[in-house]
Amino acid sequence: MKKLPEVVETKFAALFTALQHAADDLKIAGAEACLIGDFSQVSLINDSCRQLQTLETDIKSVINSFGKTPKIQPSDAPEFYKKKKFRTRKSRGHIRVTIADSVFEESTIAQTFVKALKAFGLERVAKLNQIITSIPLLAKTPVTNSYQTQILCDGWYVTTHVNKHTATTLLKDISRQLGTPIKIEFIE
Repeated sequence: MKKLPEVVETKFAALFTALQHAADDLKIAGAEACLIGDFSQVSLINDSCRQLQTLETDIKSVINSFGKTPKIQPSDAPEFYKKKKFRTRKSRGHIRVTIADSVFEESTIAQTFVKALKAFGLERVAKLNQIITSIPLLAKTPVTNSYQTQILCDGWYVTTHVNKHTATTLLKDISRQLGTPIKIEFIE
């Protein structure tokens, strides 16, 4: 049964109407107590009003979840899963970057990305203050409280936590800002 019977729905509608009237009465009594200056009574009335609102939201959530199958998790399931020894995930290829007649093509996107940044000049790129996944693209000190991958290259820590899309976007943006032509190709 996915839907409440009509009689039950009618009774719930009447209950919600009664709750609304009770809340309205409490609000009026609270306003009168405020005018008199009985602030202890005002706080009691406010608490009662909040309890009525909580009751109403709890009842509505129960009604909305009626008929839905509960998600039962097995109690003997482990809290974590170990990574498989033999992953079926494969490399999605790499990129080839051409900057001013120099071609950079490494086995991974991250390695090609770093070579391209070196071709632009790490000092020049650092001045652009690029941010990648909420940390600086280039920094003099490593970021230790983050999951991003960084490698040390010519005194700079380069964030290499990139995929094809991010690397391409960043390299094109850096190229535009430095006024250096760039060509990026995807190799499968």
